[in-house]
Amino acid sequence: MSEVILKVGAFPLSDELKQAMEERGEFYIETDLSPDERTKVRQRTTIVLGSGGTQFKEADFATCPHLKGIVCYSVGYDGIDVPAVIKHNVFLTHTPDVLSNEVADTAMMLLLNCTRQAKFAQEYIENGQWGHAEPFPLTTSIEQKKIGIAGLGRIGKAIAQRAEAFNMRIGYYGRQPHHDVNYPFFGDLKLMAEWCDVLMLIMPATPENKHCVNLDVLKALGSKGYLINVARGSLVKTEDLITALDQNIIAGAALDVFENEPEVPAELMHRPNVALLPHLGSATVETRHQMAELVVKNLDAIIQGQSVLTPVPGTRRH
Repeated sequence: MSEVILKVGAFPLSDELKQAMEERGEFYIETDLSPDERTKVRQRTTIVLGSGGTQFKEADFATCPHLKGIVCYSVGYDGIDVPAVIKHNVFLTHTPDVLSNEVADTAMMLLLNCTRQAKFAQEYIENGQWGHAEPFPLTTSIEQKKIGIAGLGRIGKAIAQRAEAFNMRIGYYGRQPHHDVNYPFFGDLKLMAEWCDVLMLIMPATPENKHCVNLDVLKALGSKGYLINVARGSLVKTEDLITALDQNIIAGAALDVFENEPEVPAELMHRPNVALLPHLGSATVETRHQMAELVVKNLDAIIQGQSVLTPVPGTRRH
């Protein structure tokens, strides 16, 4: 049986990766298919190409009886039912490491954009205000500020390295301490929010941590604190964030991800202390090329019956 590869989920696909899929079997994009076509293609699908937002649950396995594996063009896989993957003994791979530095760069860019109000400073020039209006207001330095990183994984550690270069003081929140770092550890997110000036979110989204950043946590962060989210939109209760901004409970926020993206509440827009990006964390030509290469290597390993390079933790490698 030749490979039948099905792209599941709405995410951009480079020409390079599309060509690689087409070279390895019949390739279908599910969103381009009619309901009847989807049913027929799923009956023959051997590989699913997914991403962080791809939804693939227990019921989906019955629709794909010949499925060998799911290869994710992302580091995240929160829409995929990992226990079901393990139960059905299929491969599940993702693309860690290759995007860590890029996402960390994006996190620091968002932090600086928010604290220094770079977007509004540019508009100040473009609107002809420089030299013809009140001077642009003073902004906030991140020097010697305390940054609390929620999730000290690969990307979290890359952010910490960059924060150190800005002479920031670093703490982190997680399930357990890391013995390879000397940063203060917090087992409670609210306690870390009380401690830090910048709350940086870079942890996986789970049903248990949905809306973990709520009004209580934002109040703990305080009127001089900034929230940065380069993880998943579901971590933040959006209505509470809007309330915190409206009432000056926090100093500002910078977001690359949103709870119901691509829908972004109008209440978050056009604020000098809020920086927004359309989920661009790893979106550079160079990083997406490396991610595509890793996807193809994992795909080839599955097809050839070899060990995959980057299985999702807890899933099969061989």
